[in-house]
Amino acid sequence: MNIKRILILLGTLLLAGAVMVAFAACTTPETPEETTPEVTDAPTEAPTEAPTEEPTEAPTEEATTEEITTEEETHMDPQAELSKLNDLMQPIFAGNTVKNETVMFLDKGDVRSLLYPIKSVTSVTNYDGTVTYEEGKDYVIEDGKIKITENSSIPVITRAKYYNYPAHPQINITASYEGKNVNIYWGEGKPMTDYQMNVTYTHESAWEGFVSESKADVYADFITKLINGEDVTIFFYGDSITHGASASFIDNYSPYQYSYSLLFTEALADLYGYTVKYVKTNMTGAPIIPAEDYVAGDRGTITYINPSVGGWTSQNGKQNFDTYVKPFVEEYGCDLFLIAYGMNDAGSAARTVAKTMKYVLDGVRELDSDCALMFVSTMVPNPNATNGWYGLQDKQEPELIKTAEDYVEDGIPCAVACVTSTSKAILEHKEFQDYSGNNINHPNDFFCRVYAQTILQTLIGYENMK
Repeated sequence: MNIKRILILLGTLLLAGAVMVAFAACTTPETPEETTPEVTDAPTEAPTEAPTEEPTEAPTEEATTEEITTEEETHMDPQAELSKLNDLMQPIFAGNTVKNETVMFLDKGDVRSLLYPIKSVTSVTNYDGTVTYEEGKDYVIEDGKIKITENSSIPVITRAKYYNYPAHPQINITASYEGKNVNIYWGEGKPMTDYQMNVTYTHESAWEGFVSESKADVYADFITKLINGEDVTIFFYGDSITHGASASFIDNYSPYQYSYSLLFTEALADLYGYTVKYVKTNMTGAPIIPAEDYVAGDRGTITYINPSVGGWTSQNGKQNFDTYVKPFVEEYGCDLFLIAYGMNDAGSAARTVAKTMKYVLDGVRELDSDCALMFVSTMVPNPNATNGWYGLQDKQEPELIKTAEDYVEDGIPCAVACVTSTSKAILEHKEFQDYSGNNINHPNDFFCRVYAQTILQTLIGYENMK
């Protein structure tokens, strides 16, 4: 690592503020090789994380504090400020306000926990924010939790419907209820989110759960490109979650919030004053893109490419590399490539999934040797499912971390955005139906934000923003 990169890193660390309270590092527990046969009935994302690269050069003795400050002022873009991010990208694991955290009530009188004990409620609305509910009439706060009143106008699905859902000829999700294995409610997008409420509230507690570790040192070269206003290309390649299901924009209903890949990319544009240009891939199954460029400034251009396809496994991603990836990298180049498979690899050995995704990343590096890499580990599916949706997904993250560490040892920037660990930490506070867009394996708008925030935290680190 040269002196310039070290000074940039030091400058980044000097900007650390009190945004985040505590960050837990991704660990790499030993995972035995699984032998369960592969299944392809569930979507997934894959995380990756890399250790801090040890510097190979040290600043000369003449490099004084004054010189470091000058380097920081020269290379650290003053626009990289937390205040530049919109409300959707403000970190849910820091500060004392959470905006539009979703929750789902099954019956009148139900009590639900949120991520934090509630101090005061700013608002409770329906999913798209068009209806506001009244405290004391529609809900009350008891012991830091939210309780729906018996006469509330907040819609509920009822336990009778939730735990007795009609069988579907192709898709079902079952769970144990009152000693029986029953079909439980699911729906893609609006049928699910019509029963989810947005809660904006303040709290006094600090987050004590998992937060993906910042790997700004690993991505120093890519960050420098943004600081310098260089044009960059960002490529997303994954399954249905990366495609955008069940983001309301992708499913075309209000409030039309973007998928995690779009949220993350536009957050970078906000931070560094860029314009985002969206590439229409015309690939079968690829997601829709915004109709117009996103303009947060004219310092540079981020080219956004996302040919992700719902239902694909990591093996599908490998098999379709020459069609879905290679032509676009050859035409546009690639500065940051994010790969996010795993949900549909529920029955595959974690090492096999990591190896398959590595094949894709190696192919990208052969096409563009300067490209930085990132794994995005998948959220875990519904943990209450008893019919195979929840398989070996949570075993993948440690293997992805090992793979990322190997890349870094070879001088290749790579890390894991640990969404798997993040989703498991959130499950300690909330029910899965509170933040899923289908109650099986997709995030709703709220958890799309968690995805995007986890990736931004991994790449730059909220604690490194002013």
